[in-house]
Amino acid sequence: MRTAHLAAALSLAACPVAFAAQDVEDLFDDLMEDAVIADESSDVGDDALLDDGLDALLGDGAFDDVDFDDVASGPAANPLRSWKGFFEIKPRVYTRDRGGPANDEQLLIEGEMEFDFSLSERLDAYYRPRIFIDARDGDLRRFEPYEAYLTWAGNNWDFRGGQFVENWGIVDTFNPIDVVNRRDFGTDVLDADRLGELGFRFRHFFEGGDTIGEPTVSLYALPLFRTTPFPPRDQRFSLGDAFTDADGFQPTGIEQAFVAGRFQSTLQTSFADADIQAVVAHGPERVPTFFTVGAGGAAGIQPAYFGITTVGAGFRAVPNEESAGQLLSTLTLKAEVVYKAPYTFSDSPVAAPDDYLTAVVGVDRGFYGLFTSLDQLTATVEYAREEGADDPAALLRPFRNDLILRALWEANDFARQSFEVRGLFDLDQSESVIEVIYERQLRSIHPDLQFQAELRSFQQGDPGTTFFSLFPNNTSAAISLRWAF
Repeated sequence: MRTAHLAAALSLAACPVAFAAQDVEDLFDDLMEDAVIADESSDVGDDALLDDGLDALLGDGAFDDVDFDDVASGPAANPLRSWKGFFEIKPRVYTRDRGGPANDEQLLIEGEMEFDFSLSERLDAYYRPRIFIDARDGDLRRFEPYEAYLTWAGNNWDFRGGQFVENWGIVDTFNPIDVVNRRDFGTDVLDADRLGELGFRFRHFFEGGDTIGEPTVSLYALPLFRTTPFPPRDQRFSLGDAFTDADGFQPTGIEQAFVAGRFQSTLQTSFADADIQAVVAHGPERVPTFFTVGAGGAAGIQPAYFGITTVGAGFRAVPNEESAGQLLSTLTLKAEVVYKAPYTFSDSPVAAPDDYLTAVVGVDRGFYGLFTSLDQLTATVEYAREEGADDPAALLRPFRNDLILRALWEANDFARQSFEVRGLFDLDQSESVIEVIYERQLRSIHPDLQFQAELRSFQQGDPGTTFFSLFPNNTSAAISLRWAF
């Protein structure tokens, strides 16, 4: 009964839809060299359009075209096929550079539900509401659902409309090929949540052969532009008091539209079996650059969005033992390579950033039975590199010449224990980020209660030379309790 009450509460709650000051000023002074002073009062947001779109999807009349007689005669009279969710509390304490303008502690409360509906033999619906609140900061609140969409399926195709999340990433740490969804930098800069985008996806499945298997072509059209959420003023990754993300430059009209195509398939060769994909996308970039408005003491900082054309490819491959040998057959090889060409929108106050090529390559290897007959260790090495851009906007991209190391140990025991260590190392600067996470189920209290302990350590580069050096040292410790249901 408690589970049902909590599920209902979360569903109802989710239905409404010291930055280093001198470093910031220096960065935005550089950005202003190619900028035009904009009117501080301009506002070109499309929140009203978006709200109407979501209301139309989720509100009255959303299912007017559904034949519920067909639903009732379908495989199940109850359209709700399955549901699940979780509720989590996570206090976090920042141990370095305390006493500044930003909060030194957080009390994060998060909840999420997933509802999967079968409305007829061909029509499905999915709804994924959530809440995210920092109880110590009234400005950090998220209630909008991640996803809410309908999917109509044919024999070899499907069509999806609504708000949805797409994960195109292949490697673990940094996914330059994953360009559809915005990220919520207000919740966690290191592991930002993908946010839902409102639009349409058409997907066609082709008959494969012995070499190219399961070929699939997906086409995307996202007609409405939405801004990327940034940390509010009192958060440790805040852009400072002068930053106002609500009044920045945004595209209007047809320039809002984001379109993309994706091809994916399996590839079977004598050397390796692989999953491959190729993507092309055109439309607003999800992370803006910045410009200043006003003059003198009244100057402020605002985001300026620009367009970008993206062409890229990626693969994940496992070599075959017969042709590649026993050692290589234990490895999983991964890569993402993307070329990005920015362009400006009409009446933009900033010049387009430089074109650049970015790539991430990596390898995984699994080790089994280290301490028991059930445990497993997965070791990962990845390298991220960016070439071609040296403008100030490039500083806002953290992975430009970085080595990533990761080790994940899973006990696969009754308590589902795991221990993970991840390190990000900037090879141009003396900067590193180390993250340690321990997890286990607290079955003695409740079989679905999970405990997590997390440590993050930042070793920053010279001030103003890297993304993380623009902020206070955000070394922190956190614990959390998550109840899944």
